[in-house]
Amino acid sequence: MSGADNGAPLRVEGLSLLTSRDILLDRLSFAVEPGEVLALSGGAGAGKTLLLRALADLAPKGITVLGDIHIRGRRILVTQDGALDPLRPLGAQFADLLARQSGVDERTALRCAAEALERFQVPAAARRLALHPHELGEAMRWRAALALAMAAQPALLLADAPAAALDPTQRVRLLNDLAAWTRETGTALLLAGRPQPDPVHPGLADRRLILAQGRLEEPEEEPTPAPPPAEPAPSGPPILSVRDLRVAFPLGRGWRGEERWLTVVDGLSIALAEGETLALLGETGSGKSVLARAILRLVPPVGGQVSWLGTDLAAAPPEAMRRARRDLQILFPDPLAAFDPLMTIGAQLAETLESLRPTRSSADRTARLAEALEEVGLPAAVLDLHPGALRPAEAARAGLARALLPEPRLLVCDEPAAALDGAERADFLALLQAIRRRRRLALLYATQDAAEGLRIARRALVLLLGRIVESADSAVLAAGARHPYSRALIAAAGLVRPALHGDPPSPLRPPTGCALRLRCPLAHDGCAQVPPTLDPVAPGHRVACHVAQDEAQDGTQVGGKAP
Repeated sequence: MSGADNGAPLRVEGLSLLTSRDILLDRLSFAVEPGEVLALSGGAGAGKTLLLRALADLAPKGITVLGDIHIRGRRILVTQDGALDPLRPLGAQFADLLARQSGVDERTALRCAAEALERFQVPAAARRLALHPHELGEAMRWRAALALAMAAQPALLLADAPAAALDPTQRVRLLNDLAAWTRETGTALLLAGRPQPDPVHPGLADRRLILAQGRLEEPEEEPTPAPPPAEPAPSGPPILSVRDLRVAFPLGRGWRGEERWLTVVDGLSIALAEGETLALLGETGSGKSVLARAILRLVPPVGGQVSWLGTDLAAAPPEAMRRARRDLQILFPDPLAAFDPLMTIGAQLAETLESLRPTRSSADRTARLAEALEEVGLPAAVLDLHPGALRPAEAARAGLARALLPEPRLLVCDEPAAALDGAERADFLALLQAIRRRRRLALLYATQDAAEGLRIARRALVLLLGRIVESADSAVLAAGARHPYSRALIAAAGLVRPALHGDPPSPLRPPTGCALRLRCPLAHDGCAQVPPTLDPVAPGHRVACHVAQDEAQDGTQVGGKAP
């Protein structure tokens, strides 16, 4: 039900959404004032999308809407995929929308479109209007979608998890630009999305509501997470040693007949001791996931050495590699995709066990499987289920149980909680840490979330276009990262607008000199000449940055305080 109201652009009173059997949303009441940014968070399936669709008068068929929705002025919904018309260039889409909403002519509409794109940091905005959506990168397409929505001058903008798939540095910058524009124009913004570690940041949201079990809740003040138990520095020789590892993929021959390669990991060297934890931090395309897979020989390297307990895995024969796989296990970002959908969980866990740690009898095998599920908090009944019957949190725990069955010594985690939100994500990571400490596992943890990686691992490497740009203990990085890229990752994890500008460079055409220089606010002419080397700036702390190294020699810290 929709009507006019002389106050807030959106006022909801006693809103309920029902089916013939269930109450999906139960008596919701809230308002969004002009220029206010209200963040609506909640776990997967909480009903955020359903609520926004109802507010846009697009409730699915079969849903009964009760209560009052008062909307003053124009409302626009931006869906999760940020969909644009794939058949028409951006300029035509802007012109059509603005003609219908505001009655302006095409020339005026195109001028407004260019100005709107510039507000979202789109370079050469006027020329972009001739492009179709598929000709834009993911970040650029999201800027265009939000610019199109704001150009129509809505009184209320409903944004359903916008840009959720972007890297944190890009997403936080985009959302900060959107929030600033809505405050400037007096647009009310209802911003739905996954729970964030920092409930409300002044640059992003003014306040937050949580949707849980069909009802709205005021967020409680969250206590500061307790630091993980201090662990002694590892001693003894490394059990994993990676030296000058290179991973590249052939791209065929160029027009001159030369071989072309895409280099993803470029001469990386790391070492990991028994029980040590190491985080790999970086955006998409930084090389962290490929490095994690190359260490386990799931991706073939083209150079360098991966040594596990003195054995070079890159040159190991099949039997030696099979023995090594008992010690080396991996968790993938999508645990469901890592399971065979046609086999039960029990059959797949039994297959892993028999392949790597054969049991003496079927009774022993059954007991081992039940123990593995109990360790990760799953009932034995899960063994009889197919992967499609599991919730994301259950699938993640089943994947962890399978990885633990061979009794590994090193666990490689590639965004293992990527499919989880909120409390489920926190619970899974707490379980992972507890098991790691109890079993004294070495852990290699690759993630885009710098705060999460620094919290889980004792030491961290920051990767950019396949190279290490900073290496230090996690506590040192969290308190005083020296590289501008590291500082941007840490800022974005706390929902603070990063100081970087522009988009990550393409690995197909990396810039000369420093890979960050086109985005870095501290770059100077020298950064374009020679790539910086990874040099020490303090004991145990190395940085590949011309500016940071100069500042270290002067005894000062690059960039002052963290952004």
